[in-house]
Amino acid sequence: MRYRFSFDGYSPEEEAFYGTILTLGNGYLGIRGEVELEPSLYGTTIAGVYDYAPYFYREIVNAPRAVGLRLFLNGEPLSLSTQRIRRYERELDIGEAVLRTEVEVELQQGGTLGYESVRIVHGSRKEVVILKFRVKPGRSGTLTIISPINTDTVNPLYREEITAKHYRVKRHSSHDDAIYTEVETTDGRYRIGIASSLAVSCRHSRFIVKNTDGIAEVFQLDVEEGKEYEFIRYAVISYTSGKDDIEQPVLKKLRDAKNAGFDVLYREHREYWQELWSAAEVRILGDEEAEKGLLFSLFHLMQCMPVDSRISLTARGIHGFGYRGHVFWDTEIYALPFFMAVFPEKAREMLVYRYNNLDAARENARANGYRGAQFPWESADDGYEATPPAIPTDMTGKNAIRIYTGEEEHHITADIAYAVELYYRFTGDNDFMEKYGLEIIFETARFWASRVRYDKDKGYVIEKVIGPDEYHEHVNNSFFTNMMARYNLLLAARYLELSKENEAWSRVAEAAGVTEEEAESWRKIAEKIYIPRQMDGIWEEFDGYFELLDYTVDPYGLGEERLPAEIREHLSRTKLVKQADVIALQYLLKEQFDTENIRKNFDYYLPRTTHASSLSMPTYAIIASWLGYDDIAYNYFMKCAYIDLHNLYGNTKDGFHLATAGGLWQILFRGFCGVDISGDILEIRPNLPQGWEEVALRFRFRGSRIHLRIRKDRVAVKITGGKKLKIRVFNEETNLEPEKEVILEV
Repeated sequence: MRYRFSFDGYSPEEEAFYGTILTLGNGYLGIRGEVELEPSLYGTTIAGVYDYAPYFYREIVNAPRAVGLRLFLNGEPLSLSTQRIRRYERELDIGEAVLRTEVEVELQQGGTLGYESVRIVHGSRKEVVILKFRVKPGRSGTLTIISPINTDTVNPLYREEITAKHYRVKRHSSHDDAIYTEVETTDGRYRIGIASSLAVSCRHSRFIVKNTDGIAEVFQLDVEEGKEYEFIRYAVISYTSGKDDIEQPVLKKLRDAKNAGFDVLYREHREYWQELWSAAEVRILGDEEAEKGLLFSLFHLMQCMPVDSRISLTARGIHGFGYRGHVFWDTEIYALPFFMAVFPEKAREMLVYRYNNLDAARENARANGYRGAQFPWESADDGYEATPPAIPTDMTGKNAIRIYTGEEEHHITADIAYAVELYYRFTGDNDFMEKYGLEIIFETARFWASRVRYDKDKGYVIEKVIGPDEYHEHVNNSFFTNMMARYNLLLAARYLELSKENEAWSRVAEAAGVTEEEAESWRKIAEKIYIPRQMDGIWEEFDGYFELLDYTVDPYGLGEERLPAEIREHLSRTKLVKQADVIALQYLLKEQFDTENIRKNFDYYLPRTTHASSLSMPTYAIIASWLGYDDIAYNYFMKCAYIDLHNLYGNTKDGFHLATAGGLWQILFRGFCGVDISGDILEIRPNLPQGWEEVALRFRFRGSRIHLRIRKDRVAVKITGGKKLKIRVFNEETNLEPEKEVILEV
């Protein structure tokens, strides 16, 4: 992996932006990229550790910080905000997941102080964080290093003036070789243990300081002008939901890491990332900027791979507190396909997370008067609805924005069933379907059967919902929702039929109490679900959409700021959509529409879409690629590739747009490379952007590892491990044998 991303110039106002894009993580821990030499309200995010929060039900915890440092030379602190900075450079190496920092400042007392560091959140030792740094004093004297565990970290809330602290300090302790802090979330559900040790190889004095901000090791040593001094800080951050002692295991892991030493740990970490990149390899010959943006996005996506099924991929990752660390439909529809094709065992864990919360989904359905399982719009560690009903806009809480998505955005239930089926079609994982998938599909179908209402004129209708386009609330018969509900019902009926020929599946259906009579009712409802009307081939987003005020925008623009105030303030009265439900649905269920119908709807909704949602452009880009609209497809691809690097939505500080990163990969895979499944056949219909000479990538299909090289008029496919497959390229079918490359040309 040859890409390194360099940034220079320190600005306190931009630190939150850099904090996100320079985040390091391993699926268990996330350490934001704020420079360690300055104070920060950000500490550590630990996947799966949540706490009760005002308005947001439960949110991911901003745990104590274990990477901060304070340096003093002859009593003068290194301060990037007050001293003249001679050099400030930071580099993120995405090939090795390493963050490097170089700083040199002019001291007010005269002379300089130089600093270089390497930061690692260890790939395979999930609880280990390492900071190796060198200090170069520009004058002789006394160097003081404060290496703290900061317990003053807080969660930002709905206004920057308001924060929440989600833990209590249980104890600090010091040892000859380490310091230790233990905190407990305010709900008492989780305890977090943090141990830290600074390895100093030269003669020094060591002190321990405790105060309300935490505990710290303090080192003093005599230094000479121009000489470099090296230090290594080791930290272990771990949590438990049990009552067993956590301090001794954490200290043992810390000592094990120290005994291994930096070089061994670095080698392990590098090998871990080499293995990941080997699986996720993508090359775009002829467009380095496109490749660079894509790989940057995939790097951050891979950093958030869950370590198990306790929690799934969250909307803004382990990078920040946007959407409070909740799980949305983003995971299944946008991010999961990448993992399904590259790391299928991780995709399985994400779906098992949904299964683990199936009982909570059943309770949610019952509470709302329905049967089966209704998955929450926003989910945390317990699987219950975590969407806030309102968010205050002032300090008193008297004024608030009403949030209806948790009450009305029901399509997520069908989205999860869709993802279960897609995962099975792509992987052939029978064990997953037997243990988890079938029950999810059956229970979600039961929800839709109870969610519909029969109307004598229209058939079965679904009222008062919000589709993916969230500008229009309380709508009846959302095209996306109704079509996905029908798909879910037919899917469940089909799997009951298939279970008759599969003894293990038959036992699942029997245990779930699914009968042929119930399945027949699902088919009848699906056949009579009302689908909004067509006018000149255009599907209506929801009942009454065509009667709204028409307004169009430049399809190459982005967001709502470009709109006149009178339009922006009354979006629900217009035909403008945040993202088009019809386009998203025609992407997911493309086999139900012919190309001309997809083209008509794309042409209609494209100028009526603001793309104010980061989820909008990926589906548009894919369909644009299918239709041969190469300019719009490539434009959206590049916007998605640089959505956070260029801070296109102005909210990168809140975390990385992981769904867009997953959608970006889908643009490449499903759009430009044209990879699809047709029964048991892997289909490839490439349409590469202008200037792209070749795309090379690796993925897995039905247990086989596939290496794919695509040019506009030539496709080379090779199975590097697995069994033979049937493929269709340029409408020509052929058998693919293991270890034999097949080349097909137009």
